[in-house]
Amino acid sequence: MVTVFISILSDYNLRDTPHGCSDQWFFAAAEPIIINGDIMYTIYTIPGSCSTGITVLLEKLQLAYTPVKREDVTNYREIVPTNQVPALRLADGQIITEGAAIALYLLEKHNSPMLPSELSRKAEFLRWLMFDYATLHPAYGRMFAIQNRTRMDEQERVNVLQQLASSVSGLWTILDRELEKKEFITGDKPTIVDYLATIYSSWGKSFPGIDILLEKNVQRLVKAVSALPEFQAGYKRENIEFK
Repeated sequence: MVTVFISILSDYNLRDTPHGCSDQWFFAAAEPIIINGDIMYTIYTIPGSCSTGITVLLEKLQLAYTPVKREDVTNYREIVPTNQVPALRLADGQIITEGAAIALYLLEKHNSPMLPSELSRKAEFLRWLMFDYATLHPAYGRMFAIQNRTRMDEQERVNVLQQLASSVSGLWTILDRELEKKEFITGDKPTIVDYLATIYSSWGKSFPGIDILLEKNVQRLVKAVSALPEFQAGYKRENIEFK
């Protein structure tokens, strides 16, 4: 079982998963887009994926932006070889890729208190931001790889998915323990770290019959974050509902 599983993943490009983050993007530069004196950002997204976290952040920062679905961009793979999201187009045409890089750019550019200035608190924020992007997200990516892109016996697929789900549940347990002592993951106010975790919590519905455990503190977080005005506004802009 383990040998087969490793072979399957080694032959599969995990960046093709429907909820993967981007690697490299390029779009031609254009004239700055300014509406009513505000710079207009463009966020390229797959609604409900990790890219929606950037949409929610743009709402929280009250920035002018327009979301563009990846599927609505013609010859997309020719423009973006990795075929991934998110990507943020700046007013001068520059494209920023990778969700963490986009988030940090926006937080610093717009002087958001969401990014702490004190070094140890900043390190803690970055720790959990990277946990979302580099640990929890890829754990789901491995599940999507098995679910959507490989040929294998159905029972074997279910067995492998449940093994992977156990690992994902273990990551949620880490977050649950962190939330025993605080309202949100990095403190008493929500950040993009919480937006992303809440978005990821909905991905379990993509695996019917597979158990991913979300314990009580994580469930509390998801309920609180999904009710935030910026979270609901971000989902509305992408024409989807959080479920």
